[in-house]
Amino acid sequence: MIKSISRRLLLWKVILLLGDILCYFLSVVLALYLNSITSKDPFGFLLQFIIKFILVATTYFLALYIADMYNQQRDFRRPLHNAKLALSCWFGTAAVMIIFYFPFGSFVGRYLLIIQAVIFSSLICLWRFAFSAMALPHRLQINILIIGAGKSGKRLLKVIRKREDWGLSPVGFIDDDPAKKGTIVDGLPVLGNSGHLEELRNEYGIYLMAVAITHEKSPKLINSLIKASWSGCRLIDMPSLHELLTGMIPTAHISENWLFQWNLNNSKIYYQRIKRILDFMAAIFFSLISLPIFAMIALLLKIDSPGPILFRQRRLGQEGKAFNILKYRTMAQGSEANGPLWTANNDSRITRMGKLLRRIRLDELPQLINIIRGEMSFIGPRPLVHNDLNQRIPYYNYRLLAKPGLTGWAQVMFHDGLTPDTNPEKIKYDLYYIKNMSLTLDIAIILKTVRIVLLGKGI
Repeated sequence: MIKSISRRLLLWKVILLLGDILCYFLSVVLALYLNSITSKDPFGFLLQFIIKFILVATTYFLALYIADMYNQQRDFRRPLHNAKLALSCWFGTAAVMIIFYFPFGSFVGRYLLIIQAVIFSSLICLWRFAFSAMALPHRLQINILIIGAGKSGKRLLKVIRKREDWGLSPVGFIDDDPAKKGTIVDGLPVLGNSGHLEELRNEYGIYLMAVAITHEKSPKLINSLIKASWSGCRLIDMPSLHELLTGMIPTAHISENWLFQWNLNNSKIYYQRIKRILDFMAAIFFSLISLPIFAMIALLLKIDSPGPILFRQRRLGQEGKAFNILKYRTMAQGSEANGPLWTANNDSRITRMGKLLRRIRLDELPQLINIIRGEMSFIGPRPLVHNDLNQRIPYYNYRLLAKPGLTGWAQVMFHDGLTPDTNPEKIKYDLYYIKNMSLTLDIAIILKTVRIVLLGKGI
C-alpha cells in the first residue's frame, strides 16, 4: 500500500522533472541558435559537448532539489513561489560557473551561458505555472476515509492537515461506537460505522482508507475492509501512513509485533557492506583534502583558549559497543570534568572558537577518523552518550541496530537540539531511518544536510 501511494506521488514528481529537462534542452538549443559562433550547427555543438551539458543539467536539478522545488503540491501560479523558482535557477547558474569556469575550464562562453540561464529560468517558470494549473485542482487530490475516531485517528488527521503537499483530502471518520455517529471530531464528521464503508466509498469517491484502530478489530470491520479492498479501495494502517507522511514512526501507536513484521525477511547485510566500503573511501578522500583545514583549526584553537585540540568522549556505537568519539574541543578545558552535561543555548562553557566551529559544523571533522576505524558512518543516528534512556523512552535501544553517523535522518528532519525533552521525538526519526535505510535514503539525507547548511538552519 505504501508503495502504491509512493508511486502515485513519484509519478507527479517525474512529470515535473521531465518538464524541467525539456525546458533545459530547449534553453540550450535556443541559446546555441542565438549565438553567432554556434548558430550554424547548434546540434553538432551540443553533441560535441553532450557530457558537459548533462553535467550542467545535473547541477541545475540538484540546485532545484536542494531549494525544495520538487514539491508537486506547491502552487507555482503564485508570484512568490515562481520568484523562488527563478532564484533557485540562478543559484544553479552560479554553481555551474564556479564548477566549470574554475576547476575544469569553460566549454561555452559566459555570454552564451547567461542567455541559456535567462531562457531556462523563463521556460521553467512558465512550465511550472502550467503544471500547477492542470494538476492541482483535482488530479493530485486523494480522498481518504479514516477508520477510527479515537486518539490514533485524531493524531493521523492532524498529520494529514500538516502535510497538504501530499494532496490527501480527509472526508470523514468511520467508528463503530454508536455515541460517535453524527458527531464532529476535530472538525471532521463521523459519517457512520463499518457497515457503511461500501456506501461511503461510492458516495465520496474514496481512494484510500486509513485504519487507525490500535486495539483488536471486530470481525464485522475486518470483513467490511476486505470487501472495500476487493472493490479497488486502498487500505493502510495508521503507523504506516504516519511514517510515509512525516518520515517518523509514531512510537505511541505501534507495538513490538509491528516492528517485528517489517523486520521479517528485511536483511540489510549487502547494503551495510557496500555502505562500509563507500564510507571508508570517502573518509580517506575527505581526510586528505582537509589536512590544511585540520592544521588551521588546530592553530586557532591553541591561540583561542588553553587545553587540548581534540575532545574525546565515550559513546555507544552499533550493538552497544563503546568507542571514543573525536571532536574539536569547543568548550573551556575541564567543562565536563564531572561527566557529560546537556548543552544549553548560549552555553557559557563554549569558547569563541567553539561557537564558530559549531555554527559552521566543523567541530565534528575529526570524526572522519572514527569513520575510517569503522566505529561510525557518514549517515546514521547520532551516537549515544549513555544507554539509560531505554527504560523511559519506548524502543530507544533500537537505535543501536545501526552504526552511528555524522548526520542522519533525525538531524535533517528535526531541527531542535538534543535534550532530554527532544529525545522521544528524535527516536521516531531514527526508527524510520533504521526501518527504511538504503543508499537512496542516504543520498537524500546528504542533500538535505547541504540544504540545511546553506540555509543556515540548525541540524
